[in-house]
Amino acid sequence: MKKPKKQVIKELASHFEEDLNKSLPFVVHSNNVISYKKYAIVKNTSNNWAMHHSVSKDYINEFYLKTCALMAAKAYDASNMTRYYEIKRMDTQYWANYSDNQIYKKNIVKAKDFDRYMILLNKLEYSQAQSEQYKNEISTMFKWTFV
Repeated sequence: MKKPKKQVIKELASHFEEDLNKSLPFVVHSNNVISYKKYAIVKNTSNNWAMHHSVSKDYINEFYLKTCALMAAKAYDASNMTRYYEIKRMDTQYWANYSDNQIYKKNIVKAKDFDRYMILLNKLEYSQAQSEQYKNEISTMFKWTFV
């Protein structure tokens, strides 16, 4: 089987990127501000994504994940508060499980007692499974929201 040429692959990739940029309703600015309609999403000092109203600069909410902030901006714009709070809940649940996972990874190395090790291993596996589940749910929701 013949391999495709590098130039053809680069052209195809740039074509897909252009199509994606045209179909996505948000704009990423050079200063890392993301705009969606009348909302701006910026990274704040605590490395979270803050959603503000573009014109009045009013703070609306803060999200751990950029994808959640974008979906929340769309839901907020459509006044779909049920969806907005669902996105906020998923964002918080993902981050809680991810944070727990990082703590358990660190503590399992220090465990000297076998019982303590097994408890930490169980918690590590559970938090990892939960964070992966929320990550997949958020990814699927993002695809259905914007693509």
